Amino acid sequence: METLQWTLLVGLLGMVAYVLRSRLKASYAKGVAPRVEADWEGEAVVLQGDVLEVTVKVRQEGAVNIWLEGPKGVLVEVHKGELTSGVHAWSVARPGRSGAWLAKLSCQGHRTERRFHV
Repeated sequence: METLQWTLLVGLLGMVAYVLRSRLKASYAKGVAPRVEADWEGEAVVLQGDVLEVTVKVRQEGAVNIWLEGPKGVLVEVHKGELTSGVHAWSVARPGRSGAWLAKLSCQGHRTERRFHV
């Protein structure tokens, strides 16, 4: 029984050492995570009657693309181009198709999406 306990202890210490080594190795990896220049503000997309309110917060001026992707490949472009820093909002007419939609945002080195239903 004592041999089994020592075996389990050595195995546990080996696993801890392996995890610590892999985390240290990952933290010293070359490169830096890309800076997030723009991201969603609040709920991102809010349905108010027959209008969708799309809100984005831009931290650094640059190119930002925002579009809505609906069922069966329906695309609605909200914005494409340069934006200054600050909070920006757009009003988009409620899409004709109901169901699950995706709001997608892309900027330099960053892409994100939010799901919503119409």
